[in-house]
Amino acid sequence: MRLRAFLALLMLIGPAGAAEPDMGTGGCDAYQWDMNREMFLLDSDPIAVAALKARAESARFTPLDRRLRVSLHPTGEVVLPAPPGRAHDAATSHAGLMLLYVPRSGAYRISSDQRLWIDVVGPDGEVKSSRFAMQTGCAKLVKSVAFQLEPEIAYWIQLTGSPAREPMLLITLDR
Repeated sequence: MRLRAFLALLMLIGPAGAAEPDMGTGGCDAYQWDMNREMFLLDSDPIAVAALKARAESARFTPLDRRLRVSLHPTGEVVLPAPPGRAHDAATSHAGLMLLYVPRSGAYRISSDQRLWIDVVGPDGEVKSSRFAMQTGCAKLVKSVAFQLEPEIAYWIQLTGSPAREPMLLITLDR
C-alpha cells in the first residue's frame, strides 16, 4: 500500500528538475515569468488582424511586438492544418489561422486575453510548446505559450476554442 502511495506521489510531482507549468488563478502580478514587455504592449492601441479560415499563399505575415485584435470565425468554418491540441465545442467557439515568420532563432511567446487554445504548425507538423503560463485572474493577459521557432520558415498559428470572436494576441520574444 505504501508503495502505491509513493508511486502516485511521484506521478504527481513528475521527474526531478522538470519545470512545472505556471498555471493559476492569481492576478497579473502572479506570473512567474517576466511579463513586463507584454504588459507594456497592452497599453498600446491594437492593430486589427483578420484570421484566415484556411491556409493561403496570399496570407500576410503577423506582426510581432504589437497588440493584435484578432477577428476569428465560427470554428466549423475553419480548415485547420493540424488537429487542435484540445477538442472544443464548434457550436460555441471561434477559430482562425495566422501566418508567422520570425526574424531569428529563439523562443517566442504567444499570449492572449482569452482561454483559447494556441498551436503552432510548421512544415513538419505541430511545433511542441516549450513553456506555458496561465493566470485566470488576470483579465488583461490570461495565458502565454512559448514555442522554439526558426527564421525563414512559414509557421501557422492555429487558434481554436476561443469564447470571444475578437481575442487580443501578443507575439513576443521569450526572454
